[in-house]
Amino acid sequence: MAEIWQQTKNGVWAFLNGYGLTVMKALAILVLGLLIIVIVRKAVKRASTKSRKIDNSAATFITSVVALVAYVFLALVLIGTLGFSTTGIVAAFSSVMLAIALGMQNTLSSLTNGIVLIFTKPFQAGDFVDIGGTSGTVKEIKLFSVKLITVDNLTVIIPNNTVLNSVVINYSKMPLRRLEFVVPVSYDVDIDKLKTCIMTLIEQDERISKDPEPFFRLTEYGASSLNFTLRVWPRTSEFWNVKFDLMENILRKLREEGIEIPFNQLDVHVIEPKGEN
Repeated sequence: MAEIWQQTKNGVWAFLNGYGLTVMKALAILVLGLLIIVIVRKAVKRASTKSRKIDNSAATFITSVVALVAYVFLALVLIGTLGFSTTGIVAAFSSVMLAIALGMQNTLSSLTNGIVLIFTKPFQAGDFVDIGGTSGTVKEIKLFSVKLITVDNLTVIIPNNTVLNSVVINYSKMPLRRLEFVVPVSYDVDIDKLKTCIMTLIEQDERISKDPEPFFRLTEYGASSLNFTLRVWPRTSEFWNVKFDLMENILRKLREEGIEIPFNQLDVHVIEPKGEN
């Protein structure tokens, strides 16, 4: 029994003096490294989420990049601790990554464009945008694509390459948006009375900004009507409600005041053929 114990003790001691100590050191570094990565990842996520200049998409991306770099660094440290040469591994890793990059040019291009979108922020989740003729509310901004929900509740996925190569109109970016439409009236209208009616309606609507000032002027002599152009600046969130309400309220007001809105009319004259003499 004493001989077995001695042999076991000698074996353990030989293991610790040899490669075993290196393995234990590597395990300790692995555990400590994983713990540090978790702490750093939480700290970066907390800091980027609290930042007013960084939205949720950018915060998630930053956290993922920091974690990826930390894992790669930890892997290199472990390889070096175990006694392997990191130079050859880094060279091989670089060759593999180059081959992958050449085979995934379009995907990596879309990834790069996703990073550009996240940090330049031409739009964010919740904005109503038009991307190359496709309109909808931005649902998600991912590293490879943008998801839109159209007004008829369809889901549209647009690759980031297409987004950055298209004309992007953000209807939600500015707090105010100009509303413009034409009000046609009869040629015998009392212009002062008409202006008073329209401006009264505009002043009563609190959703319309007073700066810039509302505009209502005669802009065209039409074939059968005087065409007045109305321009006002409602809050962007209330744009469509203001437009439809104004159109209905203007029609009601003009009818109440006896102001005619002309419409095209066609007079038909029937000519009877003359009888033969």
